[in-house]
Amino acid sequence: MTPLRSVQSPTSESMEIRLTLMSQPGEYFAQFFGGRIPNLQERMLCIEQAVQSMTAARIFENNLYRVRLKHAPPFVQLSIRRLDGSPCKEWSHFQRMKNELVGPEHEAIELYPAESRLVDCSHEYHLWVHADRTFQFPVGFRNRFVQDEPLHARNATATAA
Repeated sequence: MTPLRSVQSPTSESMEIRLTLMSQPGEYFAQFFGGRIPNLQERMLCIEQAVQSMTAARIFENNLYRVRLKHAPPFVQLSIRRLDGSPCKEWSHFQRMKNELVGPEHEAIELYPAESRLVDCSHEYHLWVHADRTFQFPVGFRNRFVQDEPLHARNATATAA
C-alpha cells in the first residue's frame, strides 16, 4: 500500500450528490424537518447545505483507497472507500491510514450504530478519530501486544515440521 497523498475533489462529485438528493421523494426530507415534508425551496436549501458539508472534506488517495477527512469536533472523521469499489476490511490498512492522516497516538473507533442512525453507502467505512492525542477510550487493551503472524499460523507451521 502506497502512502496517502492529498488530491482535489472531482468537480463532478458535487453534481452527483446534488442529483442523488434531488431524486429523493419529499418524504425523504421529512427526517430533517421534524417529520414534516418541506417545500421545494426548503429542500433545495437542505440539498445545498448537504453538498457543502460533503465537499468540505479534504481528500487523500493512494493505490488502493480514497479517504475523506472531515473535522467533526472533538473527532476527525475518516470516510474510507476502496478505489475499485470492493469491500475493505483490512484492519492494518485502516490503522496505517489513521496514523498517516491524524497521528499514531490518536485513538479511533469504528461505530456500529443503532439502526435509526445507520448510514450505509455501499462499502464505505468510517473511523472516528479523537482529535486529542492524549484521549483514550474507556474500552480496549491497556498495553501494546503485536505479533507478526497469527497464532494459528505459527501453530500450523510447528505441527507440520
